[in-house]
Amino acid sequence: MGNKVVSPPMFGPLVVGQEALTESDLLQKAIAFKGLEFGYLYSDRPGASSKPIKEYVLDNRLLAVLASLGIRQQLRPDCYNEIFTLVDNNPQENNSDFLPSNWWNFRLVEGQKSKFDLRISLCASCFIHFKKCGIVLWPTANGCYVSAGDRLPNRRMFEILVESDESAPPIAKELASSDGEILVTWADLGLTGIRAVNSLFAEFSNGRALIEQLALSDRLFNPSPYLSYWQKVQWFVTEPAQPKLLQVWKEQLDGYRSSLSI
Repeated sequence: MGNKVVSPPMFGPLVVGQEALTESDLLQKAIAFKGLEFGYLYSDRPGASSKPIKEYVLDNRLLAVLASLGIRQQLRPDCYNEIFTLVDNNPQENNSDFLPSNWWNFRLVEGQKSKFDLRISLCASCFIHFKKCGIVLWPTANGCYVSAGDRLPNRRMFEILVESDESAPPIAKELASSDGEILVTWADLGLTGIRAVNSLFAEFSNGRALIEQLALSDRLFNPSPYLSYWQKVQWFVTEPAQPKLLQVWKEQLDGYRSSLSI
């Protein structure tokens, strides 16, 4: 018996993975473009992270270097010596709504009473930036318990560790020497002109409220341009495939109009 031909998955009229891509697809492409491996999507905010670029154990030498540049241990009497905390004491970005997330907490090594697990993994975080026509990567420094969430202390920790390590990987050096981010453009990925489906549909509806209402009610357009109970993934369409999707929506709208005729 011959091998069964399996049809490629489709997003409406478009081939998934070629003409239609998800946010995860795009982020993975950007991470791979920089020679990194994909780690995971964030569950609580847009974006993703690479797998660790390099891991450091903060020994006395590195702790002294960090302290000399403003990232110092803060004693935690409230934790009964079970937590080791490093705080970035340098100026932070002003945000009146939130306190700075500029500290790393480390737990004791399991089974030991006085040795802390002082590991830091350097990663590249990324998210899609429409105005910059691509995907922004920025340096993150993750501890093994609680890590700083703000970008500025992450950048400082990342830079200090990389600059103290002559053998740091090239991508780590590139991130460390940047102004806090590097851009992988759509052109870099061979995806010039790619559009989010909802953005493409906004052009199709051209501000006509009834068409937008039909799309939001999930009653007519397939594939739907908006996230819904059935469609939980945001899709992006390559430039050559966009006319195909616009034509399908037009045919669906024309059919709906005809069904209203008496």
